[in-house]
Amino acid sequence: MQTNPPESAEAVIARLTAEFDAFSAQLQRAARFLIDNPREVGVQSMRALASKAEVHPNTLVRLAQAIGYDGYEPMRERFRDFMVTEGLGGYRDRADWLHEMAERGGAAEVVARMAEATSTNIEAMWQGQDPAKLEAIADAMLGAKRVYVLGMGAAYALAHKFWYVARMGFENIVPIPRHGSQPIDDVAGIGPQDVLVALTFQPYRSETLIAVDFARDAGATVVGVSDSVTSPLTRVADFALVSPTHTPQIFESHAAVTALMEGLLAIMVARAPGDVAERIEAFHKRRLDAGLYVEAAPLAGLG
Repeated sequence: MQTNPPESAEAVIARLTAEFDAFSAQLQRAARFLIDNPREVGVQSMRALASKAEVHPNTLVRLAQAIGYDGYEPMRERFRDFMVTEGLGGYRDRADWLHEMAERGGAAEVVARMAEATSTNIEAMWQGQDPAKLEAIADAMLGAKRVYVLGMGAAYALAHKFWYVARMGFENIVPIPRHGSQPIDDVAGIGPQDVLVALTFQPYRSETLIAVDFARDAGATVVGVSDSVTSPLTRVADFALVSPTHTPQIFESHAAVTALMEGLLAIMVARAPGDVAERIEAFHKRRLDAGLYVEAAPLAGLG
């Protein structure tokens, strides 16, 4: 490990990420929270931050010392200039509305907290994306023999929706696990010409990680979608996509993850050969001809 303390918030995050595997379980918990919530470090007291990270305050002291600081406060100082961003602080109207709703209490407060969490997650997610990486992922999926899309538990719905929409234009998308099966069974034939898109969020699913390890050993390209750069999935994936899932309620929020997956699919369509649009149109025409739609088209009757 390096002994000189990092000189900026960005450097602290980079150091914590690089040395994450060497930390104890408690230090990893604290490091993950700091990496995923850097804007809170400069404004929260050590005790408040420790409470949110669900660690003892002394754990934050030991984490700071582990990366070269004498104590917690010198590390916290690096985050002072990291507090204010246009993403959250630049929209006065939204802030006023949230404040007004919170003062009402009851359901209005819940709505305000959820609205703030959802919009903040989506903004942070898009700000953290690299368009070149998204294009590389889309190209890998377009050129793959098969693209397996894997999600367990709450992530199953996200994976299934991606497949459900993508299949209109792409015939190589395969949703897993199949009913009554396990992911490791469904990737048995995976190989170097294939891509595995795997999604898992805290608490991370072992079935997903087992299938990812198998796919990597088989030479497949792994795209990992998770909630942190410290996730055991993103640390081993060939391509890592991170989306925050923070929420004031007890269940994590997948609104930003949904937006990320929709964006990735949009890039695939944009970079695919011209016949993809024709296949999507033909897909809907079959349904329309079969009488599956109540209305012919969203804009019917407006022309």
